[in-house]
Amino acid sequence: MCFNKKLTLLTLEYPPGRGEPKVTDSTEVWADITEPGTVTKFQGLAAGYDIALSAVMWRREYRGFTHVEYQGVRYKISATGAAANQLHIKLSLTRG
Repeated sequence: MCFNKKLTLLTLEYPPGRGEPKVTDSTEVWADITEPGTVTKFQGLAAGYDIALSAVMWRREYRGFTHVEYQGVRYKISATGAAANQLHIKLSLTRG
C-alpha cells in the first residue's frame, strides 16, 4: 500500500449555539486516498451518509479525530473500519 497523499486530521470542538468550531487537536499524516467502492458507497447511503472519499492510513496515527482536511476541503469522519491488516485503518469521509 502506498501512502502518498498528505492529509490533516482534526478534532473540532463546537461552541454552544452558533459559531465556528474550534480546532483542539491536529496532525498531518500520509494516507492512501481513493473514491469509495460501490459497497462502501451503498452501505454509507443506507446509514444516512454520502461517503465522498476513503482514506487508509497507519492505525497508530489515528487517535479519535473527528474531521479530515484534504486539498483545502474539510471532511467529517463518518466511520472507521478494518483495512487490509491490523496495522492500517480505513476512514470513510463525508463532506462538511
